[in-house]
Amino acid sequence: MNLKQVRRCVLYARLSVTKEESVSIARQLQSCRRYAEARSWEVVGEFVDDGVSATANRPEERLGWKSLLAARDFDAVIIWKVDRLARRVLDFLHADETLQRRGAGLVAVEDPIDMTSPQGRAFAVMLAVFGEMEAEAIRARVRAARAQILKDGRWPGGGIPYGYQSIPNPEGPGRVLAKDVERIGWLSTVVAKALRGETVNSVATWLTDSGAPLPVRRIERTSGSKSWNRQTIDGLLRNPVLAGMTPHNPGRAKSAKRADPFAVLRDEHGSPVVNEALAIITYEEFETLQRLLEARTVPQARKRSERQSTSALLSRVARCEECAVFLCRGTNQKRPILYCPRCRQTIGRAALDAYLIDRLLSERAEELVGGLEVMEAWARAGNDDKAQRAVLVSQLDTLVIRRGVVGRYFDEDRVLLAWSSSR
Repeated sequence: MNLKQVRRCVLYARLSVTKEESVSIARQLQSCRRYAEARSWEVVGEFVDDGVSATANRPEERLGWKSLLAARDFDAVIIWKVDRLARRVLDFLHADETLQRRGAGLVAVEDPIDMTSPQGRAFAVMLAVFGEMEAEAIRARVRAARAQILKDGRWPGGGIPYGYQSIPNPEGPGRVLAKDVERIGWLSTVVAKALRGETVNSVATWLTDSGAPLPVRRIERTSGSKSWNRQTIDGLLRNPVLAGMTPHNPGRAKSAKRADPFAVLRDEHGSPVVNEALAIITYEEFETLQRLLEARTVPQARKRSERQSTSALLSRVARCEECAVFLCRGTNQKRPILYCPRCRQTIGRAALDAYLIDRLLSERAEELVGGLEVMEAWARAGNDDKAQRAVLVSQLDTLVIRRGVVGRYFDEDRVLLAWSSSR
């Protein structure tokens, strides 16, 4: 890329977590605009990934960067610093290579990089190396701090298990877990029912009918809904805190969204560290409970004759972003859903199907499938969901569903869709 030939540019900004010392998205974009203005470049687009970690998400996995690559007619991408684009050297080089293939270059406001010369490219790679080293140093500090907190018996933060609450540590700094008087009785009854062999579906129904208080986070997400679901129950029953143990999963793979219930804090002899004040069952009972749960292939296992039929439109079409496996069809409270058989994330079908059909017919209407345009082929499919699926699949390259907040409203940002190349 020759900077003198640049006429049109786009801006890109990214931020993992907003902190006092962070350079905000707005400040990043402002600096990029000033850079473009000083060189008389026309800014034809601004793209943002807010709340996205560069360590956990490669550029091509981010919505903002993917939208940038889908844009047209720009000669350069302006970023604030190299680490706003990538924290890994390979990620940086791959992103730069993608831009080069389309004749665009990369410019960093705070890092004077020149990707047109071997020396400039080497310097850019060095900056990416330092960014990767900084990210690893941050991870190491976080791991060490968490390990010390757990060793001290304090609560490290995160989602508080149902039936418990976080209170100030009476013996020093930080916070510790304690039983929640309002909910611990409900939790004990849920565990007792599960140990007797009752299904998670029946337990969820009983909790809903009995008016049991929901988990605090679920109250916030469901905007007043008082219904329990099987995923919530399954998660409660797999939490090792039931036996007074502390979950501890150092180095757990990103795809392993459901934690190993026996990955817990252990002493120097390898035995689980147990806080009797938190336990409501013994370790042996916890083992029995896990065997019962694993004996069911899915939390809502039912006889085939009793299962509610759902549309085949997305059968073996959508994949889970975290686990890279096809999502399965199912129902939740009699509403059709897709769910991941591994990490158990779900997404409602009603809004998802309508969203996909709308995009198919608006963005691919004139593409050909079997000698017909998509619009005509779809009309001929009528209400035959298998025929509709064939039309959709003919146009799809990938359909990935990312984990999100499950609630009343459809979030299209969870849907990562890429059409196949035009025929």
